Amino acid sequence: MKKLFRIAIAFLTIVCLLSVMSDATAKSKKKGVILSTVDIDEEYEILGLVYYRSSDLNPKKIHTELRKQAKKIGADYVVGVTYYNNAGYLYGSGTAVKLIKKNHAPLE
Repeated sequence: MKKLFRIAIAFLTIVCLLSVMSDATAKSKKKGVILSTVDIDEEYEILGLVYYRSSDLNPKKIHTELRKQAKKIGADYVVGVTYYNNAGYLYGSGTAVKLIKKNHAPLE
């Protein structure tokens, strides 16, 4: 039974990771917060931690809630998104960041 439970958790984790990675690599054209399981190659300011717990075990619910929280504090991305399942709940968390706009000096 424990082996079946571990396989189910591994499968759920892979599904969540693939879903978030496809969101990040798509660089969606819609304006909104992008979730990424990895760091991004752009300069940013850390705004804070976002997290959510759902008894639904639905990764889409976690994605929606992480985006809502990040948007509330003005984030462009949530980086380092992680998931885990414990006691019948699915947990998701990450770091909300805001991209730093580079000021280019005018050429004279």
